[in-house]
Amino acid sequence: MSRRRLALTVIAVLMLVATGLGACSSSPAPGPRTTGVRWVSGSNGNYPSEVNAWGTFAGRQSGLAIVFTDRRSWSGLVSAGWPTSAFTREAFPGELSIAQPLYPQDGNEAACARGEYDRYWSQFGTTLTTYGRADAYVRLGWEFNGGYMYWHVRDVEAWKTCFRRTVTAIRSTDPAVRIDWNMNAHNDTLPVGKEDVWAAYPGDQYVDIVSIDAYDHYPASLTQATWNKQCHLRSGLCTVIQFARDHGKKFAVPEWGVVRSAGGGGDNPFYVSRMYEMFAANAQNLAYEAYYRTAEDGNVKSSLTGPDLNPRASQRYLQLFGPSTS
Repeated sequence: MSRRRLALTVIAVLMLVATGLGACSSSPAPGPRTTGVRWVSGSNGNYPSEVNAWGTFAGRQSGLAIVFTDRRSWSGLVSAGWPTSAFTREAFPGELSIAQPLYPQDGNEAACARGEYDRYWSQFGTTLTTYGRADAYVRLGWEFNGGYMYWHVRDVEAWKTCFRRTVTAIRSTDPAVRIDWNMNAHNDTLPVGKEDVWAAYPGDQYVDIVSIDAYDHYPASLTQATWNKQCHLRSGLCTVIQFARDHGKKFAVPEWGVVRSAGGGGDNPFYVSRMYEMFAANAQNLAYEAYYRTAEDGNVKSSLTGPDLNPRASQRYLQLFGPSTS
């Protein structure tokens, strides 16, 4: 190998490491040299006490809470105090991420696109500011690429128009809000027309954060080869990170976790390690991540504490995401 070719090779390797894409490579990723969290990290909960309990388990303060509104009515979505009132800065000093459908169960994307719901979303902006959460992350129409969500994309152009109108309405009363465009991993195409998942991207001016919910299933990441394959899918974590970087955005992972239910990898510490490595390698561009914990039947059964359904994954989480060793 010539000196010039060797020099170019070294430069290419250094650039790969610098961009953080090494964690997406096809070779086995080395274990982290240090542990601990240097980014905003949290979990889900209906009240601060539940999210704070996660912090107690992890041995550090929870930096963010994932919450969901009552989606049965417009009142529950945009003007009801809960859950925002429970997570005032005084009650919970960390960040807040609110999952919001684009309309309640009796709504539809066509009416939304016509502007029939604008006044409701203006009210939501007011609600956020009233409770001191003007800068909340709002996951509008989260996991829109999953047919199991009633607000999933049916007509791409109508859905995008709906999304844009909703963003504009919220910002009219809350210009500090941070809009989080969120897909589900393992769903490369939209459920109705089968367009590419990225066809639903509404445009950079309507998005602050590009995010993905990534659970260890369909397929489960039990080997490095499987991890690499799913990470680089159109709806894969690696793809989302690269897209966010290319568009000058930060990325987030509002929901992630091991999966004990059907199709999952079970108590899989390998998956926890890979997720940590991705966060650590891309920490500068990571807005936040949150481990989603649930123990109820019919869900992913990802719980690591209270109850600990996945003891090996729980141990690995504490080793990596617990108090820093550096």
